[in-house]
Amino acid sequence: MNNSHVNRDFLRELYSDVRESISFVVNLTSKPYEELSDIEKFAVRYHIIVIAEALIAMVLHIVRRKYNFKPKTPIHAISFLKETLSIPEETSVVKLRNLLVHRYWIIDDRKIYESIKNNFDKILNFIERMMRNDE
Repeated sequence: MNNSHVNRDFLRELYSDVRESISFVVNLTSKPYEELSDIEKFAVRYHIIVIAEALIAMVLHIVRRKYNFKPKTPIHAISFLKETLSIPEETSVVKLRNLLVHRYWIIDDRKIYESIKNNFDKILNFIERMMRNDE
């Protein structure tokens, strides 16, 4: 395992993107659901995709560069890190991203709104532990 090829600046930039998007969504969802406009609901969707894409990029970067592991899918890469680093797996945002991108007509914005805050703590914990284990 050689982490000399891991680009720490790249990882920090992605982590910053995640934190900014989470902050935006948490701020937006501090309003009651009934007060959210359609544009705000779509903004929430967009930022969930940003969060998931950044998480995927981080995980793929680490497993490919540090562990020379070639995952079949992003979920496979996350599972690999879970097992390798003994950290809780966080795939819910990736699965939600897949629904948003590929099956948008079945999305229930109210369910997204209600589950958002619980998942963000899990996502941040996963990223922080992944990055700590990479040092």
